[in-house]
Amino acid sequence: MFWLKQASGGVVFAVMTLLSILLAHWLHQETNDNPNPNPVAYLGASGVMQVVLRPNDVNQYVTGGRINGEPVEFLVDTGSVDVALPYALAQRLKLQLTPGGMSMTGNGDVPTWSAWLDQVEVGGLVASQIKATILPNMQSERVLLGMSYLKYMELLLANGQLTLRPANFQ
Repeated sequence: MFWLKQASGGVVFAVMTLLSILLAHWLHQETNDNPNPNPVAYLGASGVMQVVLRPNDVNQYVTGGRINGEPVEFLVDTGSVDVALPYALAQRLKLQLTPGGMSMTGNGDVPTWSAWLDQVEVGGLVASQIKATILPNMQSERVLLGMSYLKYMELLLANGQLTLRPANFQ
């Protein structure tokens, strides 16, 4: 019986250790998927407000931000012409949608809608009247932060960090 008690204690310890490792891995993945959940603009050396973003574990720049005052999560995407968001999020934001035509996506051509966003903000860097494309087949809640917003920013990639600052700061 003594051996059985030791074995069951060892099994419990092994299971608890494994669960702790899995939990730590899951928490690490969750926190590193968006290393910039609440960015804040600060006055840079050039005297201009700027936001510095760190990449996640797969070298994507993901950040918290706001559309029309509502919190969202952005994926910086210089290959996207517009800010692109899923249909479900557009409904939640109560956007006024107009037919947008067809868009080429990784899943083929899809019908889209267009909308104007009153404000898009990342860490205090705000741009107004931003064109958005609404995609019905977009599965993620993550918004693609495309060029309709980024064209108002200067982007600087250095030392693995992406710095955003207003483009018209002269």
